[in-house]
Amino acid sequence: MKRVLAVMLAISLLLVGVSFSKTVVTFWESMGGDLGKTLSQIVDNFNSQHANIEVKAIYVGSYNTLQEKLLASAVGGGLPTISQVYSNWTAALMKSNVIQPLQTFIDNPQIGLSKSQVDDIWAPFLKANTWNGQLVTLPFNKSIYILFVNQDALALAGVSIPKTVPELIKDLPLLTIKDSSGKVIQYALGLRTTVDTYEVFLRQNGSDFISSDYKTATLNTPVALETLQTLVDMMKSGDVLGQGGYLDGPFGNGQIAMYIDTSAGLSYTSSSVGGKFAWTIAPVPAWKTQAAPFAGTDLAIFNTASPAEQEAAWEFVKFLLKPEIQAFWAIKTGYLPVTQSAIDTQAWKTYAASNPMANILVSLIPYGTSDPGIAVWSQIRNDVGTLVSDAMFFKKTPQEALQIAQQEVTKDLQQSQ
Repeated sequence: MKRVLAVMLAISLLLVGVSFSKTVVTFWESMGGDLGKTLSQIVDNFNSQHANIEVKAIYVGSYNTLQEKLLASAVGGGLPTISQVYSNWTAALMKSNVIQPLQTFIDNPQIGLSKSQVDDIWAPFLKANTWNGQLVTLPFNKSIYILFVNQDALALAGVSIPKTVPELIKDLPLLTIKDSSGKVIQYALGLRTTVDTYEVFLRQNGSDFISSDYKTATLNTPVALETLQTLVDMMKSGDVLGQGGYLDGPFGNGQIAMYIDTSAGLSYTSSSVGGKFAWTIAPVPAWKTQAAPFAGTDLAIFNTASPAEQEAAWEFVKFLLKPEIQAFWAIKTGYLPVTQSAIDTQAWKTYAASNPMANILVSLIPYGTSDPGIAVWSQIRNDVGTLVSDAMFFKKTPQEALQIAQQEVTKDLQQSQ
């Protein structure tokens, strides 16, 4: 009996030793609700397949909260092993020298990625995660701006989905419905009166807030003025519902026939519509080009973690890039698959066969554009956003708004140099 107890004790101690040998990876994330549940499933799947690693996904809160916590921890300590990051956060964190470039893992002959595996990631995402020729981060949850369309409303008005901005403008009065008293009961288009809307139309018009070398503000240009004036004119027409909040609700109750937002809102839109009418998605109407912005975050590993923790986090990143995991993530959340091989999986093919919108999203990826990876980008967006909102609510003329925006963004860029 004593011998049996001794053996059992030895086994117990061995098991305890095994559990203590696990490398723990702390993962700060901002995926709430159903998105968080899907991420938890992926994390549990990874942990079940890696007995020596435990990823602990820690929901930090909103993106703003996550940004504040990361930047504070970069100075005061306490960074996680891995985290979601926007590219401008990455730029700021690189200044603090706390990010471990993922290129160091990619190039490792034992645990790295082959050229074909790297090339499997869509080119626009690779570009957005590259600094000075090195992949510093890798894409995680990515969406793209699209046009949401009430097909029944367009059919009733006898119009097709607008493919260009001039077509969109022409269709606005045709899709606006008023009651006998003149009150609008269906607006043609919903627009969020935010910096994002201006950025979408400005990118489609072939420009941006700053020059391609990130050194000069470009808001005093004819194209910047044309873009903002067009948005203001649409607001003045009475055919556009403008508000700061999300538009899936007004779309679902028939208050607007179309609206522009990211593909991350697909599940919310589906819930809001609830089968009341036929709807679909389409590319944002083109202007001089087709260059709708991407939204969403990347993944960064921090060099404040031990080498073992960093390598364990890298194993998790590689797991997330697997075709079947990318397909699962995209199908469950509405985010874009960041690898091309994901759309070759049987799971994706089955999903896309009954969800044509999925193929529309994938077709847009090669044309998508990303925000500049500079630390001051958040401040630039804030400054431009305030002035764009003032113009869209007629508090300032487009000329006045852009003149001030040019000055503010110039200051932002000077302070960052």
